[in-house]
Amino acid sequence: MTSDSLLDGHLHRSCGGRYARASESVTIRVSGMSATVDRTLFRCDRCGDERRTVEQRELAEQAAVAAMRDQHGLLKPREIRQRRERIGLTTAQFGDLLFGVPQGIVAGWEKGRYLQNPQVDALIRSLDDPDILVHRAARGGVALPLPTVSEGLEAGETAIGVQDLQ
Repeated sequence: MTSDSLLDGHLHRSCGGRYARASESVTIRVSGMSATVDRTLFRCDRCGDERRTVEQRELAEQAAVAAMRDQHGLLKPREIRQRRERIGLTTAQFGDLLFGVPQGIVAGWEKGRYLQNPQVDALIRSLDDPDILVHRAARGGVALPLPTVSEGLEAGETAIGVQDLQ
C-alpha cells in the first residue's frame, strides 16, 4: 500500500475535514535547467491543509527530467552507457575523459538518477569523433582499449593507442 492510498479520504485531525486529491503546477530545477509540470497532492476539503507524498514528489521530478531531456535533446541514460561501453571504458575512466567527472556521477547519469547539462551532453557526443576521443584520452590520462579485428581493424593492420601518441 502506498502513502497515496493512505491519504486519500483520510481525516484531518485538526479540523475534521477529509483529504482529497488535488493538482498543482510546480517548476523543478535540475542541472541549471527547469521544467514546469503538474504534481498531485492531497488537500483538506475544510481548511485547505496540503500534504505531498514522497511518491508524488518523485513522479513530478521524473516528469520534469523527461521534459528537460526532450526540450534540450539530451542523451538518455542508456545512450550514455552504450557510448561508454562502445569505447570500452569503466565509469571512472569515462569520467576522466570528461574533465574528471566522478565515477558516481557517471553511474548516476547512466541510471537516470542525475541529469547531465547540455554542455556535458555535447562533450559526451563529441567522443563519437575518434580524433576528439584520442585527444581527450591523452589529456585525461586514460588508456583506450585497442580495437580488435571485429571492431574495424583489417587483419595485419596495427592499432595506434594513446601510448603511441605520447
